[in-house]
Amino acid sequence: MVAPPSGVSVGSRLRLTGWEQQLLAAVGAHLSRARATDLASAQRRDRANDRQKELSARFGIHSRYAGSICVDNDAAVRAAKEQLWAHQRQLQAAVGRLERRTELPSKAAACGCSKRRCERCGSGYATENERVMKRRRLDVLRGELAGVQRRRAEGRYGVCLGGVQLATTRHHFHDAGLNEQQWRRAWEERRAWFGCVGNAGVLGGNPCLSLRQDDQDRPGEWFLTVSVPEPVQARFGCGSRVRLTHPVPLHHRREELEERLHARRAVRLGVDFTTARRGREKVMLRIAWVRQAQPALTLQQARLGGLVGVDLNADHLAAARLDQDGNPIGRPIRIPLQLDGLPTTTRDARLREAITALLDFAATTGARAVAVEELGFTDDTTREKHGRNRRFRRLLSGFPTLAFRTRLAAMAATAELAVVTVDPRYTSKVGGRDWQRVLTGGPTATPALQTSVTRHEGAAVAIGRRALAHGLTAGPRGPERRSAPHQRRRPGTRPAGRGDGSTSSHAAPVRAPGTPTRPIPRDRAGARAARRTPAAVSAPAPPVPGGRGPGETVSRAGRTPRIGSAAPPASPG
Repeated sequence: MVAPPSGVSVGSRLRLTGWEQQLLAAVGAHLSRARATDLASAQRRDRANDRQKELSARFGIHSRYAGSICVDNDAAVRAAKEQLWAHQRQLQAAVGRLERRTELPSKAAACGCSKRRCERCGSGYATENERVMKRRRLDVLRGELAGVQRRRAEGRYGVCLGGVQLATTRHHFHDAGLNEQQWRRAWEERRAWFGCVGNAGVLGGNPCLSLRQDDQDRPGEWFLTVSVPEPVQARFGCGSRVRLTHPVPLHHRREELEERLHARRAVRLGVDFTTARRGREKVMLRIAWVRQAQPALTLQQARLGGLVGVDLNADHLAAARLDQDGNPIGRPIRIPLQLDGLPTTTRDARLREAITALLDFAATTGARAVAVEELGFTDDTTREKHGRNRRFRRLLSGFPTLAFRTRLAAMAATAELAVVTVDPRYTSKVGGRDWQRVLTGGPTATPALQTSVTRHEGAAVAIGRRALAHGLTAGPRGPERRSAPHQRRRPGTRPAGRGDGSTSSHAAPVRAPGTPTRPIPRDRAGARAARRTPAAVSAPAPPVPGGRGPGETVSRAGRTPRIGSAAPPASPG
């Protein structure tokens, strides 16, 4: 099995003179106008080849600049199309739920009970007033759904360069804590576009923004060469290509990047104009490339030697190391993950820090895979499903589900670890009921051996056992009777020892990879579902700037574990 290619993106701050900074700002503003002009053509679904020729002739830019603009605009329109499709699915689910519940009589009118599930009134609303209010909301959602369906039928996919949130901030500066000048600067920075996609066989990665070692006095240093459009050439009195004075500092992944540049492989470069917290302007060079496809691990290979089970929670990650037989090894760990009330950049940084600690724990313990739940809380956060329980809805909304699985898949691929996604049903329930007491040490353990373990660590063990095709439960017999309470006694094994939580499987005979153990009756259905051989794919990488990144695969919904990303399925056109 071959893994899909993965993308890498690094950044470096440019050191510029005053004239060079003005030149790059003028080139970026010219290219930004060209992109904004082409966006309307991309929304009309005009041919990319015709749009590219028109941009080159109208704005006097290199054909590679024009092609990159067309690629990014097409990616933006495609993303808006997928978002509109996802919004339609959410509206359809909400309308269907409201239609089912409003057709039933209210609990007060039917029998007056307050049960959650009643045979007479079913899942109707509590009062008649609430039922009438929900019928009004049903009419509103039907109108919104009709508008979304009409937009999809006409092919109108709205794209706002700079973001809708920042655009609406223009009408309330004081509430956002900004003045007009600050907002204007943020708006221009957000809408700015200055980049070029890679081109294989060209010196420096691409013909417009290229990194070259063409200074004989400073060997080993990389200098950025910029292709200047014709209107900007006439304004500044320079040539078609300008090489910057100072070299580009390359620190992160320098060896890999230099290897690609020497081999003349495709490298995408982009220039970003940002403002620091203290108000100082800085220019960043973004470098991105795609790695070659590598052989992927099969599910049986990933299970060899055990894995790490991970339970994702709103405020922390619980991880436990399991061997191949499903026995927890050592003590589980708890990684804090405080994301409430933080800006997006800070949330992303803390999430990456937590995933890094998780992958370090997996690499330290010798695991080759990480098992996570395939969570999807997008439909559960609506008030049609949990209307009264606002606290629970807020809790589900705080789960970084999509960001976690996307980041985990990309960072695990870089760390050469596989990601196995499993069905999340009953993992927390069984983990709190059975595995929490096993990890704590059991009733027979001495106080010195007892540890403080929550149900989340037990859920991590249950998740890992499901990924290993074992039953979830710890067995009907108490943990104090054997060292591995979920393992049945097999011929040739040692008698079970004390239930102190330090389980091990060194005495158990070696089984073939993927061979399941005999499940106990309490989890027979879950074990049957886990034994099904899943399709093996590799973990994708984060998207490359300019649209859907390489390696973003479509995941299937189901109960069987599989290797790969837990990203949501791509919406049909």
